[in-house]
Order: sequence, then structure tokens, then C-alpha cells
Amino acid sequence: MKNGTIVIETQFLYDYNYPEKGITVGGTQRYALELANLIRELNYDVVFITKAKINSEITYDDFGKVISYNSKFGNLGNSNFSKRVYNYANKIKADLVIYSDILVSLNKKYEKSIAIQHGIAWDNPYENKLKSYILNKQYIKATLKHDKVVCVDTNFINWMREKSKKYFKKPDRLIYIPNFADESIFSYSTEKYGSLEYKLLYPRRLVKHRGFNIFTEMCLELINEGFNVVPVYAIDESNKDILYSQYPKLKDIKHILAFPKMSKIHEYYSEAYLTFVPTIWSEGTSLSAIESIMSGCPVIVSDVGGLSNIVIDGFNGYVLPPTIKAFKEKTKEIIANPALRDKLKENCIIMRESFGLKKWKTEITKIIRSVLER
Repeated sequence: MKNGTIVIETQFLYDYNYPEKGITVGGTQRYALELANLIRELNYDVVFITKAKINSEITYDDFGKVISYNSKFGNLGNSNFSKRVYNYANKIKADLVIYSDILVSLNKKYEKSIAIQHGIAWDNPYENKLKSYILNKQYIKATLKHDKVVCVDTNFINWMREKSKKYFKKPDRLIYIPNFADESIFSYSTEKYGSLEYKLLYPRRLVKHRGFNIFTEMCLELINEGFNVVPVYAIDESNKDILYSQYPKLKDIKHILAFPKMSKIHEYYSEAYLTFVPTIWSEGTSLSAIESIMSGCPVIVSDVGGLSNIVIDGFNGYVLPPTIKAFKEKTKEIIANPALRDKLKENCIIMRESFGLKKWKTEITKIIRSVLER
């Protein structure tokens, strides 16, 4: 017999305009699905609530029930969506609501709830001052509504400390639990890199804030300078046209374009010389960076968001400003010094326990139980 039902709110479980395609596979979606696995292990039923352009209710054999509500896309629809999440949870007398998007809890927050803060997403050059001011106020107000907010990095915690004096009244409200990778999938590769061809891996979406332009320009410059590097893009197949439309010259050089399923992505980390996470803004503790570290492939990341929470500069990778020059020069240094790369790789194994799924489940379970038993 089940203990009850826990609702997981996650705005973007579907592609809003194409819900018929089913579950999308980005970082927050993968987080929500792993959260659901944990909740089922605790003997609770799970109901996902998400946004889409249609109202629907579908039960998936491997995910559980997914309810979509036709609320406006993005923050514009949060007020309506907030009420509908609250009303559904109230109707079924949910044991707990987990808000994957903290602003959804701003309008109507279910009494027994926790929130997940996936990282600051408004640190970009496009927010005007008024919009930034309003967003700041909304995030602070929504955060202070919860007794427990799980933060995937310390960046948001420091931001709250600077923005709100009320933070200091209950500093244990915000709990740092970084993202994770499954130890059973991302096993540590003990093999040394034996090729004179340097595969450089970019396992991220092709959107500007993820820095794929930095990675691509860096690779093209390295190739022009005579370095035997092969850029590897492990991306969603729908991104293929974006890449070639912006960089048609890639078709004239050796590169690898891969569309791996989640069960196969670990193979690309194991085969890469280095992994790159050159984020320009909007980052928590990148799943791609963690997966690479777990697999024993050093990572070069930018000094954005929570990336410095998982990469220790000079230990298991490097933390750099998000510029082509900085990434190129560091890559040249590591290519010229295989012993340095080997040392970075050896140090990656020390990080496995810190970023493994097992530890994450233990820490999240403590938070869930503390609210359920309240």
C-alpha cells in the first residue's frame, strides 16, 4: 500500500508547443525524473504537473502521471499555473508538493512543500533594470515562503544573503545539494589517452548562453594553428541545423556530430581528451561537467554560476573567464603537457563520491522526510 502522493511541479517537462512529443530531456527534466524515481522508492505515488499549450493527463509506464495545464509560456503564465498546481494538490490532499520552478510558488504555495533552485537564470545582458528589480523581489519573496529550498549551487545562497536581511533569520532555509550523476552509468575510465588526435567534447545545447560559439571558434582557431583537434558535439538532433547554419566551415574539417541517448552519453566522456562547459550566463552545477568528472575526463569551465562548486581550478579541471582566448590558451597548455592532463584525470576519481547519485539521494531524502514528518 502506497504512503500517499507527492506532486512534482516542473514547468518545462514537455516542449510547450509540442507536448505530443512527450518528455524533453534537459537538465531540469532529468532532475525531476530522478526525483520521481526517489519518491517511488519511498513508496509514494508521483504526479508531475507541467505547462503546455493544451490541457492533458497522460500516464507513462516509466514516468508516471503527467498533467499539463494550458497556462501562458514562461513567467507570464505563472500566476494562473500557480493556482492550478495548488488547486490540484489541494484536491487530492497531496502529502507534499515539490516546486521545481520557485516562482510558481509565489502566487499560491501549497502548505507542505519544498522548492528546488536550479541556479540563477537572470544574470544575462538582456534584462532591463526594471525587469531585474521585479524579478529580484519575486525570487526573494518566493524563497522566503519555503521552510526548505534545495540549491544546486552556493551562488544563489550568496545572492540571497546579499539581497535579503531576512535570510539571516533562518540561514538553514537554503540547503546546498549539488547536482549529480549516476555512478552505475558514469563509471571512471582508467585508460590513458592514447591518441594523437585530441577529441574535444561539447555535450550541451546549442544556445548562446551555453557558450557553443566560444567552443566552436576555439576549435577552428586551434585547427588553423595546426593542432590536431577534433570537435565533438553531443547534442540533440534538432540542433544540427543551428550548428551548420552558423558554422558552415565545420563541414570542411573533421568533426563528430552525435545525438546520443542518455544511456550512451558516458561513452563520449570516456573517449574525450577534455570536456568544455564555456557558459556565458545562467548556470547552476552543470550535469555535463559532473558527468565528465565522474567519467574521468577533466573539464574546462567558465567562472559562471555554480561551476566553481564542482571544478577546483588546477585539480580536476580549470575555471576560466568565458572568452575564446582563455579557453584556447588553456587547451593548448594541456595538449602540450599530457602529464598535466593525466594528473587532472587522476584527481577526478576523488570527486566521484561527492557528486554521485547515491549521496544526492541520501541528502534529498533527509529534506523530504523533514517536511513530511512536520
